[in-house]
Amino acid sequence: MATRRVVTGINSSGKSYFVHDGPNPGRVDLGRAIDDEIWVDDPAKPDPQAKIDPATSPMFHLEPPPGGSVMRIFTFLPGNLDPGKVAAADAAAASRFDRGEAMEKDDPAMHTTRTIDYLVVLSGEIDLELDEGEVHLRPGDVVVQRRTRHAWRNRGSQPCTVAAVLIGSPNYR
Repeated sequence: MATRRVVTGINSSGKSYFVHDGPNPGRVDLGRAIDDEIWVDDPAKPDPQAKIDPATSPMFHLEPPPGGSVMRIFTFLPGNLDPGKVAAADAAAASRFDRGEAMEKDDPAMHTTRTIDYLVVLSGEIDLELDEGEVHLRPGDVVVQRRTRHAWRNRGSQPCTVAAVLIGSPNYR
């Protein structure tokens, strides 16, 4: 799914304006998923005029900055992919996408982020797995993910696209 990104800002005259309107520049192939990094808000680096575009950063982080947020579109690819191609894409992505300590070595899909996440399934279907249970999600379903151990598993034959906002709330540190 191509993502058109529209970003607003405040110009030097104090007027609102469109800073960006076009294709999203922050795309990373993670092997089993495609990450469209839309925006990162870092409270330590206020930028009301949006002079720096965080979607053009050479490195993206799974978790947002402390007290900040990140908006991304994930497209989870079907589980029937060539393992060699997945491993190669995953290795290449390591230079652009820092998973931090969230991902588990025994099952790289399982992870825990120190965030509260709001996710909306836009297209396709996906399973959300927790320690105790699993739920099948379809377009329009919404998830509030609250620093719990989980995995996203696309067991279908079609990609699944999810919009996600991760917030570095002190409630989940």
